[in-house]
Amino acid sequence: METQRIKQTIQNVILKDRVKLEDIEQEEIIKKSSNKYENVKIAIIIPAYNEAKNIENVLKKLHKYNNYDYDIIVIDDGSTDNTCQIIEDYNIFLLKHESNKGNGAATITGLKYCRKNNYDVVLIMDADGQHDPSDIPYFLDKIIDEKNDFVIANRFEYVYQGNPFKKLCSLILTVLYLILYRKKVSDPTNGFRALSSKVINNINLESQYSVTQEMLFKVIPYFKWKEIPVKVFQRKNGQSFIKLGNYFLKMIYLICKFYLLPKLRKAKNAVNRRLINN
Repeated sequence: METQRIKQTIQNVILKDRVKLEDIEQEEIIKKSSNKYENVKIAIIIPAYNEAKNIENVLKKLHKYNNYDYDIIVIDDGSTDNTCQIIEDYNIFLLKHESNKGNGAATITGLKYCRKNNYDVVLIMDADGQHDPSDIPYFLDKIIDEKNDFVIANRFEYVYQGNPFKKLCSLILTVLYLILYRKKVSDPTNGFRALSSKVINNINLESQYSVTQEMLFKVIPYFKWKEIPVKVFQRKNGQSFIKLGNYFLKMIYLICKFYLLPKLRKAKNAVNRRLINN
């Protein structure tokens, strides 16, 4: 019995040493990763509307995984709860809309701020806690190391227990982009994205509520981009920004404005040039 107790004690000591060694190794990995992008100016922008029940947990996770010294920029879109008060307790940038203008408007405000302040890479995350900050290094690798201009998350690589109607919306949009651009966007409604300074400085966004799709119309055909698989958490509190009832009407409008009209203008200009030359 005594021999068994001694063996168990020895095993516990070995296990503790192994855990300590793993912790040291993990710290070294984090340290190397941190130094890897020490000269890159990185921002995380988070549009938020009435996310008092979620935003604190999001900010805690971001601070926990902030190995890259990135700036966190929250855009409060006219919240009527105490979202702002919670945000002000953290050492982050807070931009405010006096009234609710929509997710797209909040995203655009954040991107304009990043353009003005010369950020090299900007990630966009939701304020509801669905996106995992531990995925941030994968976005940075794709943008900085692999020289992509745009990276979008794909939650469908894993088993995703989401709203069936949202899944259907996403599938329809995937087919749409495949038809229009011959490019497959597996998860076009996913808001977890990263943009290089090249994209930030060369596209102008204007959609107050459908900026996620406007962004794809303006990025997919013209820039180098990539998808990465991610796992998402289910929203625990509050309601989504997206109002599904109007979503497809807005998509029809976007297709007309950002796909069909540019095609018509291009064709018209080609005809005019031929008439001038003749």
